[in-house]
Amino acid sequence: MNFNELALNHTIDLLLRGKDYREVVLNTINTEFLDFAISFFKDIIYAKMHDKSIDFSWYQQYVMNNKDSKDIAILCGTNIKTIFNTYGTSTKEVVLDIAQNNLKYLYEILQNLENNNMADLGINIKITYKDISVNLDLKESLLVINALATKKIALRGSAYSMIGKRIEKPLMLELCKRCGISESHIDATNFKKDKKLEYDREVDFKLYNKDRSKVYRVEVKLMSKGNPESADAVIARDTDIFIAYTLSEQNKQQLENLNIVYLELKNNSNILLDFKKLCKRLDIPLINHA
Repeated sequence: MNFNELALNHTIDLLLRGKDYREVVLNTINTEFLDFAISFFKDIIYAKMHDKSIDFSWYQQYVMNNKDSKDIAILCGTNIKTIFNTYGTSTKEVVLDIAQNNLKYLYEILQNLENNNMADLGINIKITYKDISVNLDLKESLLVINALATKKIALRGSAYSMIGKRIEKPLMLELCKRCGISESHIDATNFKKDKKLEYDREVDFKLYNKDRSKVYRVEVKLMSKGNPESADAVIARDTDIFIAYTLSEQNKQQLENLNIVYLELKNNSNILLDFKKLCKRLDIPLINHA
C-alpha cells in the first residue's frame, strides 16, 4: 500500500482536527486497486495476443514469476502478515510454498465447478486496449475475478494497519510542533524492544520531562472501538502515553487503571489543548506555554 506524502499530510491534518480520516484511506485503496486492475488487464491482453490461454497454468506462472513476495501472497489468496503469524517466517521460499498449495486448492475448485454446474452458466469478459480486444471464457473470467477480488480484500485488510505505521511518527512530530514541545525533549528515533524478531512492534515515540530524568514512551494507535489490541498491547510495550483515534469506555477504564494517560482524537475539537494539559501534568516543557 502506497500512501504518498500528500495523503499522509492530509490524514495528519484531519486527525489533529478530530475529523474522520478514513476517506483518505479508501481513496488510496481504490487508486491502488485500479492501477493493479489496469496492469493486470494489460498482461492478459499481452498473453492473449501471443495465443496464450488465460487458464490455470498461465495464472500459476503469472503468480509464481512475480518478483515481489507480497504480490505472490496476495495473488494466491493470503498476505505476508498472515503467513508470518502462522509460520513464524515470511521468506520468499515459504511464500512460494504456500502459494503452490493455495493455487492447487484454487485449481481443484475450478475443476469441481466445471464438472458440476458450469455447463449452464455463461460469463464472458471482454477487454479492449486501443485497437485490440480479447474475450475471456468462463474459466478465464473466474480466474480474473478471483485475482481482482483477492487484491481488493488484501488492500482493504492492510490499508489501515499500513497507514497507522506510516503516520505514527509524523503525527506525533506535528502534534509536538503545534503544541510547542522542544526538540530536545523528543526522541523519534526508531528502535525495537527485541531486535531478534523479524516483526517487532516498535514503541513509537518518546518524550522527556523538564530535566530529562523521566522518559515517557508514547504509543499511537488508529484503532476502532472494540479493537482487542488495546490495553494488553500497551502493557506489553511499557507505554506511558497512549494516543488513539477512538477508545471505548472499557479501553479508557483499562488505561486509567494502569495509570496510562491517553488522548482520544475522534470528534475532539480540543486536541491541542488536551495534549498541552497532558504534557503539563507530566512536566513535559512547552515553549511559550501559557
